[in-house]
Amino acid sequence: MMREPDGVGEGEYPECMDLARVYLRVRRGRVVEARFQSYGCGPTIATSSAGTELITGAPLEELVELSSARVERAVGGLPEDRAHAAEVVSAAIRAAARDALGRMGRT
Repeated sequence: MMREPDGVGEGEYPECMDLARVYLRVRRGRVVEARFQSYGCGPTIATSSAGTELITGAPLEELVELSSARVERAVGGLPEDRAHAAEVVSAAIRAAARDALGRMGRT
């Protein structure tokens, strides 16, 4: 969790009840800090951690289009039956980036 984040986003996979929330701190249009809360399988938690490391320093506009494949590569790949972890995390990151851009008036 993060006090007074500049952007917050959530992704979920209802079939196995996985959930990821991503919190962003932004300065000059770039992520300077990213934190997460994840609930669910181990791959979702690990992918959340790798995803927040991946996006630190990135421009917000780039994150709005972040693919699950890029997040999956950041964690070194996932078994096919756990690929949803990258989808959950990338959805949370994209949502947090859109939220931050909206708060900045740059939707």
